[in-house]
Amino acid sequence: MHWIDRNRMRTEVLAGTFLNLGSAASVEIAARMSYDWLLIDLEHGSGSFAELRSQLIAAHTGAAAPIVRIRSVDADVVKFVMDSGAAGIMFPYVSTPEEAARAVQFMKYPPVGKRGVAGIIRATDYGITWKQYYQTANDQSLVVVQIETPEAVDAADAIAAVPGVDVLFVGPLDLSVNLNSPGDFTTPAVVEAFKKVVAACNRQGKVPGILSRPELVKAHREMGFRFLALGSDSGSVVSGLQHSLAAIRG
Repeated sequence: MHWIDRNRMRTEVLAGTFLNLGSAASVEIAARMSYDWLLIDLEHGSGSFAELRSQLIAAHTGAAAPIVRIRSVDADVVKFVMDSGAAGIMFPYVSTPEEAARAVQFMKYPPVGKRGVAGIIRATDYGITWKQYYQTANDQSLVVVQIETPEAVDAADAIAAVPGVDVLFVGPLDLSVNLNSPGDFTTPAVVEAFKKVVAACNRQGKVPGILSRPELVKAHREMGFRFLALGSDSGSVVSGLQHSLAAIRG
């Protein structure tokens, strides 16, 4: 398993990117880069659960930890994703500490949580490393909750205080829409919300994260975001094709 490096999480900026094409080839290409983590997107992405395992196999050709974003806090989906070999899960639209606690509960084995236990699963190399996986999964599996509403910002301290939550990850587009500034991450209200999330994480000893933009990466690093994502496989394909076409037309 490629778990996230928790020691580095506490002090360094960890680089990630979003993979939403549902393509194992895209995941493999990203895995061969020097990212710290990769986000396989099953919330808004084109991929399906049927394709997830091939993407996770591709992810393990490199050293980056594969995180999977699912659509909601769902125990059966969490179990399938983790059994398939994910290093962690990103839960969207978490607005209360109760929702965050449910996410942790579904992620962790008893007695900490309620995740069902199986031995012969992909995450344990089909049983070969079951004992090691079982002994480490509760401590190593990453719980990432997304902050995407004003209610979540207001509850950020309480959400960050939930035992087992590792990262409060701002979804800036949803948050900007919900703050009446759709797509603008630089308005005073949106920036203030970002800062509140970072401050809550710092008070509770958790890690703040965000999906940034090239022109905002420096500002977001300076705000204190350390679990930092930029770009996506689909965005890279679009920009690459646009560049190639412009070169031909020009």
